[in-house]
Amino acid sequence: MNTTPRNAALLATAVALGLLAAGCGSGTVGPVADTGPGRAAETGSPALGAAERLGRDDLELALLDIGDLPSGWAPDTAKAAEERGIGVPEPDGRQCGSLFDKPSDEWAENRFARTEVGPFVVARAHSWQNAEAAEKALEEFREAAEECESFEVEEGPSHDRTRVGYTAERLRMPELGDESVALRFVREGPGDEETTVLADVVSVRLGAAGVHLAQAGVDDEDATGIGPLVRTAVDKLDEVVSDGTPEPTGSFPDVTRLNGDPYPRRHD
Repeated sequence: MNTTPRNAALLATAVALGLLAAGCGSGTVGPVADTGPGRAAETGSPALGAAERLGRDDLELALLDIGDLPSGWAPDTAKAAEERGIGVPEPDGRQCGSLFDKPSDEWAENRFARTEVGPFVVARAHSWQNAEAAEKALEEFREAAEECESFEVEEGPSHDRTRVGYTAERLRMPELGDESVALRFVREGPGDEETTVLADVVSVRLGAAGVHLAQAGVDDEDATGIGPLVRTAVDKLDEVVSDGTPEPTGSFPDVTRLNGDPYPRRHD
């Protein structure tokens, strides 16, 4: 897990700021929201039948990028997350670890951060040899989601690490693509802290291709959730598998100024 902070004060800052993170209120019916095959009624994303494997160039084209995000986000990297020490969780163990890991051998990835203390997003577009292989992969993801009821990770600086636990809850999502699976992990603040950290992960299959998004950060009443980003990612992949060229749906006016700086600067 990318959760070794430069110093313990960083996590305290996240608590103090009450930064938005993944999702609005979560349910407690169960750990997995399995939307199943069908049509995404809220977004108009069809159940797709693309049977051929996408190449690397197509996946890069379909991948969620900074131009698709609202103003206020910036590019992030795995190295920056490692140095920063907090980000999307990376649990050990086959079941829980596979939920946050890259889902196939053919994939493209982008990472984003809103501030140095979150929220954070890892977005992937990926493809398998054929639709049957993709169906099998999503079934394995679904089974892992059912089996991963909780996991523990170590957070904090290398000299003062703390072991914390995340517990699975249902993440309600609309039907997306041909089939999809979504779930949320919740970490309550340690000790007297009331802050809750949410980690959402969603996998969507579109024929032989798919999108995989994970978002983590502090729960907040103004949180927009992972849903809008997933829908944008699915729409982009839909366009690519239909031989189209997607266009950015959002704007990020400071992307040039922030090039090389993975975090937005605060202004008084």
